[in-house]
Amino acid sequence: MFCTSCGKEIDNDSKFCTFCGAKTTGSGAENDSMVTYTAAGASTSSATQASAEMSVFTPPGQENRNNVNTTSATEADIPSFKAPGGDIPIFKAPNNDMPSFTPPPTPHFDGPACYYHNDEPAVGKCARCGKSLCEDCCDSYGVSAGEYSGKHLCYDCTQQLVADNVAQLTANLNKIKRQFILQIIGMAIGFIWGMSAGLESGTIGGGLWAGLIMACIGGVFLRALRAFGSLAWDCIKIAFSRQFGVLTVISIIFNLIIIVFKCIGITISQTIQYITYIKKTSGFIESDSKFLEQIKEYMEYTMVRQQNRGVDLETLMKEGSQLYNNSFAQMVRDQGEEKAEAYMSQCVTRIAENGEIIRDFPQAA
Repeated sequence: MFCTSCGKEIDNDSKFCTFCGAKTTGSGAENDSMVTYTAAGASTSSATQASAEMSVFTPPGQENRNNVNTTSATEADIPSFKAPGGDIPIFKAPNNDMPSFTPPPTPHFDGPACYYHNDEPAVGKCARCGKSLCEDCCDSYGVSAGEYSGKHLCYDCTQQLVADNVAQLTANLNKIKRQFILQIIGMAIGFIWGMSAGLESGTIGGGLWAGLIMACIGGVFLRALRAFGSLAWDCIKIAFSRQFGVLTVISIIFNLIIIVFKCIGITISQTIQYITYIKKTSGFIESDSKFLEQIKEYMEYTMVRQQNRGVDLETLMKEGSQLYNNSFAQMVRDQGEEKAEAYMSQCVTRIAENGEIIRDFPQAA
């Protein structure tokens, strides 16, 4: 017979073509079936049924691709991320028992604000520079003597005036020290010269008194020189007028004694005055410098408290905070705000008093 596929002649009892391998339609071909492999435990269903039951993985979001409309349980369970929207959960304290911070309301006012505390209304202006000032600034800064006595002054102008006052105190102190040193040098020279002249008389006591007298004259040497020069000129005029007599000699001796006692009195009083002045002025400079630092601390305190309204002082004074080393904040914590502000007022008064004492000193001009 011939193969129905390739047309070549093959044996009559062949089930397959020996040339192309196609199945023949011979006598034994119709009754035989091909041997198929069926997996253990699987039913002898058709290939179509097996293919239909075979699980197929479909990536998420691909259900409608290639017209496949299948959704497995696995796909439904795949988690997906959603960006938070308006439904973000907000923590609420249970039964309102937990403490919460409520910021203080922002003050509202018409008109200019304070130059330093911009949430406070201005009630005055600095008499020196014109800055707008709140009530606290008007009450805290200023001087009670001089050109701006009793007038409102801002922090910067008060600080400048105090710094100028300290500079004036320092300059006057240095001037008085120089004068006192010159007086001591004159006294030392006079004492040595007087002692030498007195010892020539042969008595130690006479030398000591002579040394003390000459020390007082040397202490005010320029004044003594003018006084002795004036007396000598009067003597010369009397001598040229030919009126020189016993009374003239007595008058000259009397005037010499007066000059000596004046020198002694001036030297003693001036020495006491110099020592007192130097001691007091050094204390004034120290207190004024401390006050200058105090107003800086006070301004820092008010600025921090303004920027942290509603926060207690202890929190603002914790280690490493802005007020940790602030002396005014420590005073408020230990003594109360009223006493701390009273101390600030005393500092202002002390500054004015110190300046007046220095200006009243005759030798410091």
